[in-house]
Amino acid sequence: MNDRKRGGLDIGEETTGPDFTDFKPRTHSLAAPTEPARRMAQETGFTTRHAAQAPVKVDGRSLRSTNRTTQLNIAVHSETRERFWTLAQAAGVRTGEDFLKRLMDGFVKRDV
Repeated sequence: MNDRKRGGLDIGEETTGPDFTDFKPRTHSLAAPTEPARRMAQETGFTTRHAAQAPVKVDGRSLRSTNRTTQLNIAVHSETRERFWTLAQAAGVRTGEDFLKRLMDGFVKRDV
């Protein structure tokens, strides 16, 4: 088949191999305790650098229904809009109008 001889690695005789008798695995030090760091952060008012989880965005277009002939536009902050659609979805309504009706009915019943 192949009569070529392989080249050596020049690490001693190939028949005996390298000597690993003095080899010892590296010892891993334990991680520093986190309690002192947590306590110090709390005392100095340090807050986490991790960003808060982004709220789930609800696309109002997916909640639209047909037979709407009039549009109601109001200027709100983006947080208010997101809160409205998140609450509407949690309430299980299909349209913004249905949720707005629930809100208005609840407001009227509260004042009576």
